[in-house]
Amino acid sequence: MYKIAIFDFDGTLVDSAPGIVDVMHQVVDEYQLPAEVAEHWKTLIGIPLVDQVEIICPTRPRDWHQKVVERYREIYDANSIELCPPFPGLLNMLQTLKRIGIASTIATSKRREIVEPVLDHHKLMHFFHLILGQQDVTQHKPHPELVLNTLKHMTLNPHDAVVIGDSTYDLEMARNAGVDAIGVLTGVHNRSQLETAKPTYIVENLEQATELILQGKKRVA
Repeated sequence: MYKIAIFDFDGTLVDSAPGIVDVMHQVVDEYQLPAEVAEHWKTLIGIPLVDQVEIICPTRPRDWHQKVVERYREIYDANSIELCPPFPGLLNMLQTLKRIGIASTIATSKRREIVEPVLDHHKLMHFFHLILGQQDVTQHKPHPELVLNTLKHMTLNPHDAVVIGDSTYDLEMARNAGVDAIGVLTGVHNRSQLETAKPTYIVENLEQATELILQGKKRVA
C-alpha cells in the first residue's frame, strides 16, 4: 500500500484551469499580444508563472516579463478563492485517505500563500501533512525536487509514494523521482499528452484516482 499521496494543486485538486485561462486572456489583451499567445500559454499551466511568461515571449526583456507576471498576479490574487473551486470527490478522497492512514501532501508550482487560503476557505487544510510550493525549491517541475523534498520531510522512500497530477510536468516529475504516477484528465492536458509522460495510470477523475491509491503499487519493486 502507498504511504503517501503527493498531489498537484491546479487542475488536480481544484478546477482552476478555466479561471487561470481567463486571467491569461485578460493579460494578453492588456498587453496587445497575438491571440495565439494565450493558446500557447495555457499549455504551460503546471510550471512556474515566470517560466511560462519567458517561454511565451522569449524575445522580450526580463523587466517586461516581470511586469507581465506582476499584472497576472494582481488580477489572479484578487480572485484566487473564487477561481479555485474543489473538484467533485475531493473531500471524500481526503477523508478516505486520512481514515486509512495514507498521508496527503501537495507539491505545486504555485505559491503557498495562494494555495493555503483556498484550502482554508474550503476547510481542507487540516487534511494535508505538508504543502510545498514554488518558493520551496530551486528546481521546478518536471525536476523531481518537489517530490524528493516531500519524501525527505516525511522520511519515506520513492516506493512508498504516488504522485497525482493533471499535466505532463507532474507525471514527468514523478518519473524523474522514481515514483508511481496517476494522471487525471481534469486539467488542460488530454489523454494523448499525458500518455507521453508514461504515467502508471491515467484516470478520468478523483474518484477513480482514489480507487487506485487504495489499491497500491502496480509495479513490483
